[in-house]
Parts: sequence; structure tokens; C-alpha cells
Amino acid sequence: MTVRRRDFLATIPVALASATAFARQGDVNEALRAFLQPHVLKRSTLDQFLDSKAQVWAKFDPELGYLLRNAFVRDGVDGCHTLARYQESGQRQQVNFPDQPCRMNTYGNSFTQGHQVSDGETWQEILAAHFCEPIRNFGVGGFGVYQAYRRLLRNEATDQSAKYLIFNIWGDDHLRSVYAWRWLAFPDNAIESMSGTMFHANPWVHARLNDRGALVECDSLCPTEASLYQLCDLAFLIDTFRDDEIAHLLFAQRTGAFLSIEVLEKVAGKCQRNVPVLSSPEAIKAGATQLLHAYAVRVGIKIMDRLQEFCKQNHKELMVLLSYPVGAVWHACNRSSSDDPDNTDWHPQYFKNHLAERGIRMVDSLPAHVSEFDSFRLSAKEYVDRYYIGHYTPRGNHFFAYANKDAIRNWLNPPPPAYQNNQEPLIRFKGYLPG
Repeated sequence: MTVRRRDFLATIPVALASATAFARQGDVNEALRAFLQPHVLKRSTLDQFLDSKAQVWAKFDPELGYLLRNAFVRDGVDGCHTLARYQESGQRQQVNFPDQPCRMNTYGNSFTQGHQVSDGETWQEILAAHFCEPIRNFGVGGFGVYQAYRRLLRNEATDQSAKYLIFNIWGDDHLRSVYAWRWLAFPDNAIESMSGTMFHANPWVHARLNDRGALVECDSLCPTEASLYQLCDLAFLIDTFRDDEIAHLLFAQRTGAFLSIEVLEKVAGKCQRNVPVLSSPEAIKAGATQLLHAYAVRVGIKIMDRLQEFCKQNHKELMVLLSYPVGAVWHACNRSSSDDPDNTDWHPQYFKNHLAERGIRMVDSLPAHVSEFDSFRLSAKEYVDRYYIGHYTPRGNHFFAYANKDAIRNWLNPPPPAYQNNQEPLIRFKGYLPG
């Protein structure tokens, strides 16, 4: 529920008078100008991104914003290069059993894609090798829950559809769902490094809540290559994001001030939260962060409901896998307080409860990490360094594969070939070896 407007106004400290003055005096444009100026794209960045022959990480897609190109990047464990190749459909190169019928497709972000490891080192390929059957990988680095859902809908309408759908949700994937342009969420100091060969996060389809809290699916702001060049125009950005509620929250999160009382009230109402305490710039930043996450998780819940309905209508089976950033695993192993501002509950219990109530299969990898950590004589830092280099290392993908192995094996009907026991001979080769 929201607070009354006069009570809300009473919480605004004198130190923030200049921020509230923006709305009264029509100076919101100036505040937005300062906030958006570092995010104006260079035309050379887009020229390179749209060049079909350029050696860059991503390529333009009118619906999803971008998909991935083949890449050989020095970003792997021990400073090695990693090789990532993609088929015409955008699927990552299959290593194990590409000639066999496939009944499992996986969707999600870079932890599904297997960023920072080579073909064959993803958790899908580890499981495929163990199960003796293929698993397709349609993960795309940077995608949120909604973008992965839209990729799933598009792909499942092709001849690469599958009965068993594995949907991996990582850390801030809920947040990415609601961004019209994720670029605005990048800190200023990261924008320059992201403007070259690794450029992505251009506008895409995204999801919001209406005044009744129902899901609204939104088209991309820039669905054509030509329209992308509008992102080089500061005036366009100001006009586009002046009334964008998520941009308002990002502004508050970054600056410790707010642009509009009405927008904060409206957003809080949509996600059934109180307006955050506004006693200081630090409190505003924390409150905006909490409100943004609550809004995004509520959107994620609505997306899961639609995905479940899609699976029912199309006679498909769904399993959701929850994965985590390195910091979340460190905090869990370290038994950090839930009150620690750096200890983000990326997949809050009410989200997991909703999946359980809807009967959506789910595997949470965090308890498996904590259980294994407790069997070691390591610090939490030493433990996470075994598995993470930003993304999972090959060893981390091996852990994730086996953390989910039993749930996936028991889900499949019939079981994977490696687990079938139909009184065959001890050794059999049919379907796997010539002759």
C-alpha cells in the first residue's frame, strides 16, 4: 500500500529541495540532461555494431535487440581465450550428439549461454555428455527474464522446438526485463569500455506493469537499424525517458534525488510497496533500489505465469533453474546478515513460493553451493574463486550441471539413455556408433 500524499511530502528533507524544484519549475530536462549525457551513443559505436563484417560480440536483432556472433575472446580461466560459435538459428554450437534427436532446449542469459568458457565447457554440454543425449543452448548474455521468454516463444515456433524447456534465471535478470534500454543502468565508468567490440544492450522488447499491476509487453524503442542512431541524440533521450518510471528509479538510484513525487507513488502502488523513506540521499538510493527490484520481481512473476500457460497450451514441460552472481554465493557461504546492503536477495522467497504454488518445477542452486562449501576447509572467498571469474569457470559449469543433474534426470520421461535399464546387454552401441 502507498502512503498519503501529505505524509509523503513531509518526508522530503530540505536538502532535497532543489530536486523537487525540478518538477515545479520545469527543470526536469536539466536534471535528465546531466543524467543521460554520459549515455549518448557514439555513431562510430553503432557503425561497428551494424557492420556485418566487423569482429564484434553481438549483432542487431529488431525484436530482442541483439543476438551473438562467433567470437574468440581472451576472457577465460587463467587468462585463456574462449571460443564461442553460434549456428544460424542463434543456438550455441552443439558438441555432444548433434546428430541425435533433441528434446531439451535451454534459455536464459550469459549463465545459460556459457560466457567465458569455450564450446563444450557449458553446463549443457557437461550434462549432455553425461546423459548421452543432446541439450540445445539458446542463452544470450545480457538478456533478462522477459527477453529470454520472447526468445523462447520465437524459437519454439520453429522446427527446433522441444518438449522439455529449461529456463535459467540469474541474479539481476528480473531487472533487465523492465529496462527499455539497459544501457542506462550501466555506470558511467563502464560505458566507455562497453562502446567497442563488446557493445550490446541496445533497446529491446521489455515488460512493465500497468496501474492495476497487470503485465504490459512493450515493443523496442528502436526496432530498426536506422532508428538506433536516435540514441546518439541527447534531445531524443530526454524526450523518451522524461516520463519513463524505470528511468526515474535509475535516476534516484544513481543521484540520491528524485524527479517526481507522483512517479514514485505510482510505482510503489503498482508493486504494492510503501514509498521508500526519503530522509537522505543515501536513503533515497537504497529505497529506489529496493523499489526497482520489487517492481522487477513482480514482472518476473507475471512472465512465469505466461510461460507456464504457453507450456500447457503447447504440451511442453517447464523447469526453472535459479543461479547466482559470485557475491550472492559468497554472502550465503559467509552467512552474511540479510540486513547487509550488499547482500541482495536476487530470487526472494515470495518469488520461489509463487513458482511452488503454481506447480512450476524449480531448482535453486544456492543451497547446493552452501552445502558443498560446508564440506570444505576454505574461506568463502577461496570457495567462490574455485568457480567464478565473473561467470562460471569450466569447473563452475561442472558444479552447476551436477547440482541440477538429478532433478533433470528424474524429470525426463523416458530417462536419459545413460540411465535407461531395459534389461539390455551390458554393452550396447545402437544409435551411437557406426556398424
